[in-house]
Amino acid sequence: MPLYLAYCPDKEGNFAGRMKERQAHVSASAAGKKAGTTLFGRAFVDDAHSHHATERQKTPEDQHDGMAGSVMIYRYPTIEACWARIRGDAYWVEGVWDRERVVVREIIGAEGDDALRLVMEK
Repeated sequence: MPLYLAYCPDKEGNFAGRMKERQAHVSASAAGKKAGTTLFGRAFVDDAHSHHATERQKTPEDQHDGMAGSVMIYRYPTIEACWARIRGDAYWVEGVWDRERVVVREIIGAEGDDALRLVMEK
């Protein structure tokens, strides 16, 4: 079954919205992991909060206040099914992600790519 990379940047300055919808987003991701459709998901941070920054700021919830979006790897039969998952996510529905900048692309495995091979064998 095809794999898809989803790059979902947040609207600028929307950290509070991200935190408000976080539990719904995490719950949907956990359900996807259980179903085998969500293979990987992480937030990414802006340049000021990356490992290159001199100080890494965290909120009381131990979440980086420099979160700038999400990146996920999904397994779905079609790209349309993957887009349906993205558009059903709380971050999309509630306007956390910048819908104009979300990108979904199919990932093609390469011979010798052990990390991707482990994901594709399921």
